[in-house]
Amino acid sequence: MAEAERLLRAAGFALTTTGDALLVTRRFRTDVDLRPLDENLLSRLLDAAVEDADPREVMPAVAGPAGWTRERRAAFLRFHRTRSLSAHPVESTYAVLLAGPAGGPRVVGAARLAPVPEQPLTVEAGLWLRRQVRGEGLGSAVLRQLAGLARAGGAAHMVASTTPENVASQRLLSALCTTVTRREDAVIARLALGDAWS
Repeated sequence: MAEAERLLRAAGFALTTTGDALLVTRRFRTDVDLRPLDENLLSRLLDAAVEDADPREVMPAVAGPAGWTRERRAAFLRFHRTRSLSAHPVESTYAVLLAGPAGGPRVVGAARLAPVPEQPLTVEAGLWLRRQVRGEGLGSAVLRQLAGLARAGGAAHMVASTTPENVASQRLLSALCTTVTRREDAVIARLALGDAWS
């Protein structure tokens, strides 16, 4: 039953256990939204990253001492401005918003789609979330929304990768993707974006 629970949770179901029964209470989180990144959301995204993520999880490496230094914060902003907010973006980046009880939605991470060179109709998905919201089914909801955006944009396949050490991401990718390949340095998942998948 534990394996069934894991797969159902990774697929976006909310579960309740009563005795020996497993009750599926709803499918998919409805409190998660993706919004195209803009300057206002970029500022909020940086705040979310600084408050609750390691720089190595959310951006390319920057030399210097560990943590969110002034240089690393500037590099984070520059990275997103050049990749997704420039006149010629190389990827589409979205702020991950989580509805809250008060004060409007909170920015809790970022998701992206980027064309894969030399693989027509294929996009690469990326995602990071604040530590405090990991393990709550947001990853599944975000990947489903990314798949819908990719399909709407004309993609036929979506790929995503993680490290061999990131067991939680591997579980998510294994539950949602049609093909998962494990290599020594990476775990790569591929999803066919057929009409039946949603």
